[in-house]
Amino acid sequence: MRIALILFFFFFQAEDGIRDAQESRGLGDVYKRQPTSVGFMLSHCVHQVPERSSSLRMPDGSHHVTPPDGLEPFTLPPCNTSLFGAELPMLLPADYDGWLAYTALNTSRVGLVSGSGFDRFTNTMSVPDLPESRPDILYLFPGLQNQDWIPKHDPESQGAGFDIIQPVLQYPGGFLSQGWSLKSWYVTLDAGALHTTGINGIQPGDAVLCNMSKAGEDSWSISGSLKSDPKKVTTQTAQKSRLSVQPWAYNTVECYGCNGCSTYPKNPVVFTENALWQDGVVVESGDKWVVDPKPCLLYTSDAADEEDSVDLGGRRILKKKDMSGEQESMADVTTVTR
Repeated sequence: MRIALILFFFFFQAEDGIRDAQESRGLGDVYKRQPTSVGFMLSHCVHQVPERSSSLRMPDGSHHVTPPDGLEPFTLPPCNTSLFGAELPMLLPADYDGWLAYTALNTSRVGLVSGSGFDRFTNTMSVPDLPESRPDILYLFPGLQNQDWIPKHDPESQGAGFDIIQPVLQYPGGFLSQGWSLKSWYVTLDAGALHTTGINGIQPGDAVLCNMSKAGEDSWSISGSLKSDPKKVTTQTAQKSRLSVQPWAYNTVECYGCNGCSTYPKNPVVFTENALWQDGVVVESGDKWVVDPKPCLLYTSDAADEEDSVDLGGRRILKKKDMSGEQESMADVTTVTR
């Protein structure tokens, strides 16, 4: 039996309008902020790296990046999050919706030794239709984290030492990008974020083969390829001591500026063939995934009374689907205990 995690887009935002909060007031251009998959981050801390690059976090906080094909290595400066000696807050924008729907799994829930981590996470992520209206940015992804820190829900102070690795489907993908884009992301709160050039123009109805695999004691390969053309791959390798243990797995829908139903796809995003490994052995996760363990009660949904839906914290509808052989049944609905 295979378990599919399905995230449906039934969300209604309480306020109208999208507000521009991409610059810290009075701090100058160097302190402008831009969205990442864990909230707004100082722009000079977010870097695009060539495909198939390898990065190594250095003791001084910089990243030594080695591109492929014999290209010249280069160093990215440390992420300076202070101004005149004072630490700058994350300052999430007013239109940041956060993790609207997600599922979580920790090693402890599948009987693994406390404090141990996964060494591989793979799944297949469907590509839904494009929203009728453009949000600021919509992120869909599986990911592995070293601690259970959820942006907007948990205080930034609790995110110290946080890392996440993730292949991310995003819309819009860039200034000139049309359709969905796929990028490989490695994000921290204290050392900035690295993302690949990515694959643009991904069509609805396709699927992404996601793969986060340990490449060494404290390094990971983070990749995503298209099911329609596996030769189209986005990938990077990240190395840092904190990456030695990644005990938290997620499947997530995150948004900036989703303002009503038109800024969401009409069809769900489906995460299938979820597989986690430790020491080269597949871990039986089955029904151990937890649906939306930290709900945010800021939004309302009109789908809560539908027989085939579950109201999650007032705004999220998720389902679990049992797929045996070629048959796919939509009858099994995730049960949530509040």
